[in-house]
Amino acid sequence: MKYGVLFAALMAGVTPLSYGQCCGYGMQNITVWPQPDLRVPVLTTTQIAQQHLQTPVAKARPAIQANAHALSLHFPQAKRAEMEKMYIQSMDVYLKVEQKMKWKPRDLSGGIAAFVVGNYMILNNTDVSDEAFDAVARQFRAQPGMQKLNDNPDQNKIRDVFEQSAMVGTFMALVHMSGKQQPQPPEVQENLRKSAIENLQLALRMDPAKLRIDNQGMHE
Repeated sequence: MKYGVLFAALMAGVTPLSYGQCCGYGMQNITVWPQPDLRVPVLTTTQIAQQHLQTPVAKARPAIQANAHALSLHFPQAKRAEMEKMYIQSMDVYLKVEQKMKWKPRDLSGGIAAFVVGNYMILNNTDVSDEAFDAVARQFRAQPGMQKLNDNPDQNKIRDVFEQSAMVGTFMALVHMSGKQQPQPPEVQENLRKSAIENLQLALRMDPAKLRIDNQGMHE
């Protein structure tokens, strides 16, 4: 099943065209997590359990509106209220996807995987399968840097990384979907691509043009 199809099935009450119409500004956004090593293999769920790998979970009280507001501040004043609403809406969609994927609730690796996959979809104008999306999440779970976050006492920071990552990634995926129904003007498409490049550079510390995502996860 395609990632876009899964999102479409969960978008009851969402007006997808508005996602494409509102965008066109860069997103200097989220708190940076440890740089992932793309050489880390994608482990099966059984292997993750056998190796006792535990990805940090956002345990602090949810702050969805606050994080949506924080992200909206990177847009012009006239767009902020609209963007805040869309980020909240995107988080609602993400939580439904998380449940469908049978991940732990508020698992940081899933939120970060959504961030990378959503931006990858915009950058390359492509869909990503559910299997590949899950592979990226499992690849993040196996990252040594992610494991070290289990000892991080700042649960508010972990929550903010999770929520902002999930919001931005889901938002970008929804924009990609809306573009299939009504293509954005060329200048908006270019700004979206620039945002995706900046976001992936922030997350991966590499040239996003070299990134490939498939059922084997992330690789160059």
